[in-house]
Parts: sequence; C-alpha cells; structure tokens
Amino acid sequence: MELLKISDRLRSAAGLVYKGARVADIGTDHGYLPIYLVQNGISECVYACDVRKKPLERAQAHISSYGLDDNITIRLADGLCGIQKDDVDTVTICGMGGKLMKDIIEAGKDRLSNGMQLILSPQSEVREFRAYLLENGIDILSEMMIKDEGKYYFIMDCVYHDMAEGAVDNNNTHLQGKNAAEYTEEELRYGRYLIDNHSEVLKEYLDKEYGSFISIQKSLKEQNVKKPSAAIEKRLQELEADIEYNRKAELSCCAQDAQK
Repeated sequence: MELLKISDRLRSAAGLVYKGARVADIGTDHGYLPIYLVQNGISECVYACDVRKKPLERAQAHISSYGLDDNITIRLADGLCGIQKDDVDTVTICGMGGKLMKDIIEAGKDRLSNGMQLILSPQSEVREFRAYLLENGIDILSEMMIKDEGKYYFIMDCVYHDMAEGAVDNNNTHLQGKNAAEYTEEELRYGRYLIDNHSEVLKEYLDKEYGSFISIQKSLKEQNVKKPSAAIEKRLQELEADIEYNRKAELSCCAQDAQK
C-alpha cells in the first residue's frame, strides 16, 4: 500500500510524537494524521476523534482504504470526551482557533494524565493560547514554526501537569508549572523557543507582519485626519504596541546573526 502524503504542517506535528505512543487526534477531519502515524511506525494505536459525523465517515473510509482499521479507532465525540485518562500518551490538536482549543482543553482536563504529551497547533489567538497553557500547568517544551502553502503555523510540543497530583514525569525536565508572567510579552506573542533559536521562518513572519502593521497604521492615520474617531485612536494605540513587540521579537531573533 502506498504511503499517505500529508502537509508539511501535519508531518511536522507527527514528528514530535514519541515513538510507540498511543495517540488521540482531536478534530481529525479526514484522518490523515492517524494514518500517517501508523504507516510510518510512530504509533500502533490511534484514536481519530471528531465532533462531526460527516468528517468521521470520510476518515473511516480513508482508514479502511489503507487497511488500518485494527490500529485506528474512530470516536464521534466533542473535544476530549472520546478518550479516558489512561487511553493515550499523546494528544494532538491541530488546525483550530486558539480559543476553541483552549475550551477543549479546559473542558477535558479530567481526561488528561500527568506527564501527557500535548502537540498543539493553534491557527489564531496564539498569544492568549500560550498564556492559557502556561497558567494551567501545561509547559511548552519546544516550539516550531512552519510555512506551508504560503501560510504560517505555530506547532507546540507541550507536557501536561496535573497540579492537584503534583507528580513529576521524567519528560517534564525543569519546566514544571511555568507561569505566564515569566514570559515577556513578545515571547507570549511569538514563542520563547522560536525567538531563542532564531527561527528563520519566524524572522520571515515578523517582517511580513511588520509590513502589514505599517500599512494598516498609515491607512488609519489618513482616515483619522479626515474624520477623527475614538475607535481609530484606540486601534492606532494598539498598533503602536503591536509594532513595538514585533520589533523587539525581531531584534532578539536576529541577535545571533548580528554577532557573526
């Protein structure tokens, strides 16, 4: 059987899964990630979960066409409701907005076990999502940024701490219970590990975002001259902050290059 080809984003997420882990893919859609994990010997047991019936039917058809029904179990469920605490070692949630992902994690905390790996790729509200993770016992062990078909994606490798248990897992390293306050604003917005490791994709993203901010700022200033507005003034102030943190992140990200 031919190996399934998947997007760079999903392949990058799959590369973070510990070999041999039991995995739950939340919002599995077509079931591509579970199929890839099994075909490539990363996992032998995957739960493909989705709240929508039609996507799950498509996923089941794909799974069956690759002969993987014994390895991949379909679960029609909202968020993490399709799994129990001891079912899996790793949870993947990719391709959703940060708010929805936060809601899924918050509602399903009782189904997460101490030391469980979470691979998370929010498509929006990323700053708020990072803050939520760090305030709720979920440490970001590492992070990568991928450009896939012209779009930029953050992918976070995280570990969950059950703060009530207070137990320590051997994968937790020294990062237990980091509080969001320990992150700078630019780290919350763009990712501490991306900045510290001078991510080339992040540099490109920052430059593109900066250009967009300047363009919007110019347009709003012109509008405000013609017709002053409190709403425009507020947005201009927000843009000033956006630009400031974008440039701070860019400066930190490029610091190593400047020293060469």
